Amino acid sequence: MLVATGILQLHAIFGKLRVFLGRPAVQFQLVVILGAIGLAWFASRKGWRLLDQRAGRGAIRRVRIAGKPLPRFLCALMRTLTFPLFALALLQITQRAFMLQGVTAGLFGKVAWIIWTMIALQTFVTVLSAIFEPQTIRVYHFRLFLPLAVIVITLKILGNLTDLHELANTVLAEVFNNPVTLGAFFVATVGLYFWTDAAHVFQDLAYQLAVRHTAVDPGGTMAALTLLRYILISMGVLFVLSQLQLGPTTLAAITGGLSVGVGFGLREILSNLISGILLLFEQSLHPGDVIEVDDEITVVEDVRMRATIVRTQNNDELVIPNQTFFTASFKTYTGTDKTVRVPIVFRTDCATSPHEVIRVLIQTALNHDQVLRDPPPSVFVLDYGDNVAQYQLNIWLDNPILNAEVASDVRLLVWDAFEANGIALPFPEMELHLPKHVTPEFRPIFTS
Repeated sequence: MLVATGILQLHAIFGKLRVFLGRPAVQFQLVVILGAIGLAWFASRKGWRLLDQRAGRGAIRRVRIAGKPLPRFLCALMRTLTFPLFALALLQITQRAFMLQGVTAGLFGKVAWIIWTMIALQTFVTVLSAIFEPQTIRVYHFRLFLPLAVIVITLKILGNLTDLHELANTVLAEVFNNPVTLGAFFVATVGLYFWTDAAHVFQDLAYQLAVRHTAVDPGGTMAALTLLRYILISMGVLFVLSQLQLGPTTLAAITGGLSVGVGFGLREILSNLISGILLLFEQSLHPGDVIEVDDEITVVEDVRMRATIVRTQNNDELVIPNQTFFTASFKTYTGTDKTVRVPIVFRTDCATSPHEVIRVLIQTALNHDQVLRDPPPSVFVLDYGDNVAQYQLNIWLDNPILNAEVASDVRLLVWDAFEANGIALPFPEMELHLPKHVTPEFRPIFTS
């Protein structure tokens, strides 16, 4: 009964819309409004194209106020707002002309409100692009800001045709004897989408602000913001459940069904989800950490609810389930201290004093910019014999990713230093032992 009543209410609302759009006065206003908007779009686009052709693409940037050029975001804002402001001016002029002629022009004010909303949106996005990374703002502009503006405009239009409160209380279906209204369905779908995307925007923008303007640890900040994002999303899900009016009995039925699914096929997914939450809470692993996976050094890029994204030195992206970090041991280079020791082995002949070799190795290592002075480089004498002395140079770095690169640079520097100080590298020696009963016979290779 409630569902049938709701369908009748929706039918009545759409009937009002059809009647409204079927009026000749409304249709005439819509045609004039579309024409004015089209003319504004063509004129603004053509005007900027002619300006760019005659004065150059950066002509607007050469405009000066009090001897200073316009900021970049103001130049972008002028280009962006030219079309809506021109359209708004044309609509105002047309509305005045209609009113002087005694023609109905009430629709012009409604459309002007929509254009003002778009002007506010474009201004907001342009300012954000000047503060944060433009690529990030561009993505969220089409994923969040623009769809949200469309929803607001749509609700404004519907508010002029019907009572939004009455529309939201329209019953669409019944789930476990609980009525699901149009408002609850809207919140559970569109509202939850916008809330989830808004949580992503908050995480990205807060991270950029924290990293740019403070000295906080980027990895720890990302982990904390990721955890906060999941908390916000969980709060949104709980709010949706409250709007759907799902009682304890309904939740128990849904949970019982899910438990069967978890038992058969979702156990691994649930384990990874719990592992991801524990990783974020413990902060044992966060973005920016350098870890070793399958004997390969990688950098953690993102810790998600199900899996952790790492990137190798060959720029390969690996997706590792979170439970792997709880069921198997892994090596981290940036857990509590980011400094790492890099051992490099060298061999020289025994003709040079070990003290001289140690002095040259330490001095050469200190000439590299990436080698830390504290702790300082050190040299161990590993072994000597058979005309070979073996040394181990230990250098310290604060970036484990540079291990191979710095080790290669130090080897090249040591090669040059050995040549400059007369330290020779060992050559392999071989002794040939012949049986006593064998008499070597030498024969000339070339005969005349």
